Amino acid sequence: MFMRSKFIPLTAVMLLAATLSFHITARAAVAPSAFVESLTYSAFETLRDPAISEKERFSKFRALLSDHVDMPRIGRFVLGANWKRADATQQAEYQKLFHDYVISAYAGRLKDYTDAKISIKGATSTGKGEHLVSTLITHPKNPEPVHVDWRLRENAGGLQVLDMSIEGISMALTQRSEFASIIQQNNGDINALLIRLRSSAEAINDGKQISVTK
Repeated sequence: MFMRSKFIPLTAVMLLAATLSFHITARAAVAPSAFVESLTYSAFETLRDPAISEKERFSKFRALLSDHVDMPRIGRFVLGANWKRADATQQAEYQKLFHDYVISAYAGRLKDYTDAKISIKGATSTGKGEHLVSTLITHPKNPEPVHVDWRLRENAGGLQVLDMSIEGISMALTQRSEFASIIQQNNGDINALLIRLRSSAEAINDGKQISVTK
């Protein structure tokens, strides 16, 4: 059985990938629970195809990320107070690099998690066009189901994912803490984070996985 500290980020990888891998038509008319269930089921079916290469996963992510995940909003949240400290040029580069980082850090690991199954436990509206969908994820490599809450938001194009909490741990908050630590360790220099993130673009071209914290 996997240790929880290792399983949580890999589960997040799996879930994020599912979000990015399913086309939904007329998403505004789809109930939050159906949105989550349909996109994950279709994604797992697609990703079981052994012919999908790492570069193909990256390509699918790049094309679908903006449709199913509110990357600009998440990117600003993850950078935290440092977003206002950055100038316009740094902000623009950061958003592009953050997009690339998500692709290169997560896409290549999907093939190990395509046998997972999701069950919807409930969905609630939290107000202001946001919804919380509670699910359980089961996987043959882990006998205990993992509790995952999906935070969704109604945008102009329909539903988009804002965050996922794995066993109560917010993935957006976790990434925010990691990025803040990098900046703090470099005397508040935002460029230090940008330098780390630039390697993700190279990883995409090479079909490699990367971690900004290493």
